[in-house]
Amino acid sequence: MREELLQKAQYKNNEEREELKNYFTQPDDLDMTKKTIVFSTPSETGTSYFRLFEPMKALWKAFPDEANYLYTENIQPNHMKIADLIIMHRCGNLHSHFLSVARMWPRTERRPLIMHDADDNEFNLPDTHPMKELWIESGKDKMSIQSLKHSDYITTTTEKLKRTFGNFNDNVEIFRNQFDWDLPQWNLDKNEVRKEMLPNWFPTDDKIIIGWAGLTSHFEDIRRMHAIIKAVHDKYPNTHFVLAGMALKDSHVEITEDEKGKKQFKEVEIEDESMLYKNRIKEIYSDIDPNRIQLFDALPLEEYAKFNALFDISLAYVEHSAFSSCKSEIKLIEALHYGAIPVFSEYGGYKDFWKDAPDRVKHKNMAITSSTPAPWIRAVSHWVENFEEGKKRAAALKEYSDDIYDINKNCEDRLSFYLEKAEDFKEAQINMIAQYVDYSGE
Repeated sequence: MREELLQKAQYKNNEEREELKNYFTQPDDLDMTKKTIVFSTPSETGTSYFRLFEPMKALWKAFPDEANYLYTENIQPNHMKIADLIIMHRCGNLHSHFLSVARMWPRTERRPLIMHDADDNEFNLPDTHPMKELWIESGKDKMSIQSLKHSDYITTTTEKLKRTFGNFNDNVEIFRNQFDWDLPQWNLDKNEVRKEMLPNWFPTDDKIIIGWAGLTSHFEDIRRMHAIIKAVHDKYPNTHFVLAGMALKDSHVEITEDEKGKKQFKEVEIEDESMLYKNRIKEIYSDIDPNRIQLFDALPLEEYAKFNALFDISLAYVEHSAFSSCKSEIKLIEALHYGAIPVFSEYGGYKDFWKDAPDRVKHKNMAITSSTPAPWIRAVSHWVENFEEGKKRAAALKEYSDDIYDINKNCEDRLSFYLEKAEDFKEAQINMIAQYVDYSGE
């Protein structure tokens, strides 16, 4: 059975991923001699995929005998009784309710250690973020802060987020976003992907493909990149451009009030196939030769790495803001894995990455400190003109990043941290209960 599941752990589609996930929802055969770790998120998104499900899978694959690993969308009272550690990704209404229950847990009963994993500065969304109105109006920003305050531990992605969350909780630990490089989507043939997705440009030998991938929340980044792309487009006729990750359906949040004045929130989909968001991008980039630019819709989690296989030069532009300064370097690492020459904002998680990278793999035209177009244009131009040198640089950087961002190679420290903190908390709980019983006579 285990060998069969290990094969499914290299899932190629959503069905296989769901089947594997369901394996972790069955608490029937728990080995009570082991510690039990419960992973929970209210919904599965790209962030929960990286921050919760992939780490859980990696731990199970590498250390099946060290702990019980359970997954649930909704934490129930029975989880409080069987778990040694509960890890929640993002707060959500359900998790906030659970934290309230945990705070009121009977003093004479031991409860598990509760960790809150958060990968965004959710209470400092920029005005351009599509979810800001909903987040504030629904009180989710305040809910997020309360969740941070009342968790026993916080895990996060970057130094900036660690400092930010440290304003609410003294116990914050960094675990970088990491990848299962064994998955099929990280082992694609670049030429085959280009032939499939860029048939009008294939073969691509005489073209340099400059790419960016991101979702609708990065609209401001893609808008600001226009000046960079336009300048490079006009200067180098052999450059072609890919913008990927457009929303499959556009939507907006409709806020109304019921008869009692209570606000109601409803996400309304825009059925127009052309989509408002994609049309805005097309309008901004209308001065780019349409034969040299391609916009792609978002792909499923099991396939999105295809975008990175398209790029020769990868742009990771980050708007300078309190929200963006907390973003991780994940976009950079994905592109590096497929050998793309990186040009990125030395900001937030990208700055953390660059600080730790060995000097031998660095180049001044990779990490850009400014958000103004001129240094970006110079950097991209340098790599267009020195393309072969850039590929060698990227290969050396890939070797470094592939190693430190390999979740299967680097999950031992994560498990040690989980088990050590759970054991320390258990001992503290036992001592607290003993003191309370002794004092109260219960």
